[in-house]
Amino acid sequence: MKISIQWLNEFVQTKGSSDDISDILTMLGLEAESLPDLSDLDDIVIGEVRDCSRHPNADRLNICKVFDGKDELPIVCGAPNVKKGQKIALAPVGAILPGDFKISKAKIRGEISQGMICSEKELGISQEHEGIMVLEDRARPGDSFQEFFNEKNTIELDITPNRADCFSHLGVARDYSVKMKEELNFPSYSIRSFNNNKASEHLTINIEDPNDCPRYIAGIVDNVNVKNSPKWLREKLESVGHRSINNIVDISNLVMLEMGQPTHMFDAEKIDSKEILIRRGLKNESIVTLDGIKRSISSDELLITNGKNPIAVAGIMGGLASSVTDQTTRVIIESAYFEPTIIRKGAKSLNMSTDASKRFERGADPNGAEIAFWRIVSLLEELADGTWIEGLIDAYPKKIPSIEIKLRKTKLDKVSGFSIDNDFVINTLKSLGCIIKENDKGWLCQPPSWRPDLVREIDLIEEIIRVYGYDNVISNYSSNISIKNSVVDSLSIVDTINNILNGFGFYQVFNNTLQSEKNVSFFESEPVSIMNPLSDKMSHLRKSLIEGLLFTADFNLKNGQKNMMLFEHGNIFRKNGEGLDGINEIHLISGVVCGNMYDSSIHLNKSIKNDLFSVKGTINTLLRRMNFKDVSLKSVDKSESQFDKAFIVEVNNKNIGRYGKISSSMIKKLDLDIREIYGFEINLK
Repeated sequence: MKISIQWLNEFVQTKGSSDDISDILTMLGLEAESLPDLSDLDDIVIGEVRDCSRHPNADRLNICKVFDGKDELPIVCGAPNVKKGQKIALAPVGAILPGDFKISKAKIRGEISQGMICSEKELGISQEHEGIMVLEDRARPGDSFQEFFNEKNTIELDITPNRADCFSHLGVARDYSVKMKEELNFPSYSIRSFNNNKASEHLTINIEDPNDCPRYIAGIVDNVNVKNSPKWLREKLESVGHRSINNIVDISNLVMLEMGQPTHMFDAEKIDSKEILIRRGLKNESIVTLDGIKRSISSDELLITNGKNPIAVAGIMGGLASSVTDQTTRVIIESAYFEPTIIRKGAKSLNMSTDASKRFERGADPNGAEIAFWRIVSLLEELADGTWIEGLIDAYPKKIPSIEIKLRKTKLDKVSGFSIDNDFVINTLKSLGCIIKENDKGWLCQPPSWRPDLVREIDLIEEIIRVYGYDNVISNYSSNISIKNSVVDSLSIVDTINNILNGFGFYQVFNNTLQSEKNVSFFESEPVSIMNPLSDKMSHLRKSLIEGLLFTADFNLKNGQKNMMLFEHGNIFRKNGEGLDGINEIHLISGVVCGNMYDSSIHLNKSIKNDLFSVKGTINTLLRRMNFKDVSLKSVDKSESQFDKAFIVEVNNKNIGRYGKISSSMIKKLDLDIREIYGFEINLK
């Protein structure tokens, strides 16, 4: 994402060069890269292509007339994207480009060329070389290219998925202000005039499922004048790579880039209804989006509708039928908070990635939606001569609760390796937007609504240390190690078990820890769900290794392999309380067998089947080879969810696992082709 330093300075006073600012942001965890050094491009000027025609002696060349501020120069150019009217980077005769490449007057296929129209690669800006570099309209022929380019002072940021708050100039400014202890300024807005009509008389909002859309704000601005945006707005958008469309669309983009809140504006006259209904997509439903593509809709997508027909794909892209045009006079403003998972699923299903979806799927600020709405109204009054129809319609049926996180001073000092001053901790967290309450052990912290990534104590510790500065953390070279108790190498034990089972003829497999809700439903305990799953098939943490082994065995069976002995070791997750502390992570080793252990051959008259006794023998021998002496295998009176007939495994009278014939009801529910299969599961702890 591109950030303009000039724009950033509207929110916080930055210090130093773009490289200095990039270094500060990088040390804060926002990987930043400033513009390349253009000190060698003193000779490059801005030019304007006044005319462009085909070269008479070459199909792939053009003859351009380029105005350099004084004269029109003939230049032969082979770039496919060169057009009349473009502002370009011109290397005149005598200019020296990176690599000591000197431009001289030349005759190319019989035509004189007095200079060169440059690509980004030729200027040393990037590796882009398939076309010339086209500059913004504000560029003036004859001006220094170096000065023009440095005016933009743009920084490229690589934002990690957890930092949704930094997908805006305000978010980056907030981090910078905390680190540099500078005052943070917020975008201003004011409503000068309004229509006495009530917006609620013209529009109602209904949300089918508040889990999909916890908050939806809408309002109406009348008498808007759709026209070109003023120069300052166009330049702002162009400085970070956005194209100006018209004042209405540009205002929406400005607020998104400014505050991180995507908004949308509908042509009110095209809605053809007084209702806006937010719901999931229906079977055989479709919508033509703003890019002119007709898209088939499924239940994975959340739609904005007029009560009947879709008018936008929520959080991703608006519909063409309700879009703002030059004839638009009344707009409906949408500023909402959509649940991140539904937006990510919809974008993936439709194979779409937009500026809006990137922000919503990472987690926007539910409280920022209202501030963005008022900012939009204010700008529509200022730049589009609009009149606000009084009233903000705020559908917020499911308020998002704030959380409190305990931060212990002892834990902070232990993780950081040294004692951090209490005043620094309090001031840092308050500057980040947290509400702080002190107690005898540390602090109770309520993170701000724009930081959905702050959910654990360690998250707050990370915030404090990154603001303190990783480069300022004191090195501690001393250590005290207690070796009173014997150390058991768990990896060595796992390797030993692997070797033993391999010797028995088992093959090791590796299955995904993430499973569907259906696949983890064979236990009475509540499954551990994932907040933002990649798909429905990866929505929960596994509660057993058996299910994954069964799917692997079934896949092999369908591909002609009837005899199988498979095992896997890994972690499972059981929920027995609230929060992260209520999740137990258990390391198990499990196996399944089916078909024959040995097929008949010249050495064996009769094949030997895998059955309950072969599983029993495997467990018995495995544990004895691991030097466990008091091993007993006992039957269980009642059947278990995974086994029709279950047996428990005890070592020194302690239950460490179970084995048996896999439940036929489980095989049926998982829709497997396997008829008879046996399995075991042992706790490695």
